[in-house]
Amino acid sequence: MRFMKVPDFAEPWPAVEEDECKRRCLGNCSCLAYAYDSNIGCMFWADALIDVQKFSGVGVDLFIRLSASDLDDHRDKKLYIIIPVVSAFVCISVFIFVAWCWMVKNRKGGEANPRNVSWSSSTPIVFNDETEKVNTGDLPLFTFEMLATATDQFHESNLLGRGGFGPVYKGVLADGKTIAVKRLSADSGQGLQEFMNEVTVMSKLQHRNLVRLLGGCVEKQDKILIYEYMPNRSLDFCLFDGRHHPGQKALDWKKRFSIMRASRKASCISQGL
Repeated sequence: MRFMKVPDFAEPWPAVEEDECKRRCLGNCSCLAYAYDSNIGCMFWADALIDVQKFSGVGVDLFIRLSASDLDDHRDKKLYIIIPVVSAFVCISVFIFVAWCWMVKNRKGGEANPRNVSWSSSTPIVFNDETEKVNTGDLPLFTFEMLATATDQFHESNLLGRGGFGPVYKGVLADGKTIAVKRLSADSGQGLQEFMNEVTVMSKLQHRNLVRLLGGCVEKQDKILIYEYMPNRSLDFCLFDGRHHPGQKALDWKKRFSIMRASRKASCISQGL
């Protein structure tokens, strides 16, 4: 307390510096207060503090011993310590919980589909694991990673079109060969039997008007067919007139009829008729 008239009945003690008074009072459990005056030295009080007055601008500094619980600043310091510790504990607990959930989710996702590949298509494949039921015979098999790399992770920029079977992507293999990758879609309504029918038919047929089947990919939930790439695009660009495809010359009906006969003949051969 600044600018104070010191209490009565002080116990003097000679000292040169004020710090000596503080050390002596803190070292004595009976010391209730102390003050320092350059002419007197240290003054200590062990009993009740009697006749204490505060002056304006004159007097000495009176230091009174109080318990820590009586000091507001000590309570504030405790809060400054407790709040960050509790906050840090809560944050660490939340982080650990989120990390645990993420690990569990990834573990389950890895069991369901071991490939970590991003898909751009909005129609993902949702087959069960039917790999053991698929027999492609002599049809060359491609790996999923090979096709994903060839199509830039099945990016929309490589999308050639969509049919009843599913989306078709343009791809380039490591050796530079361009291919068309047909991926079975969940929205197609077709299943394993339809997939096998197309594999059987296309692997046996060889016709100049039919695109050639190069291979397949059957891994876990993925059913994919690989065809030779048609640089002149699909047949509909030739069948429909310029209102649908400006700048494209439509086929005459004689050529259309010839194509239909060839397609019908190929279908009969595949069915053993």
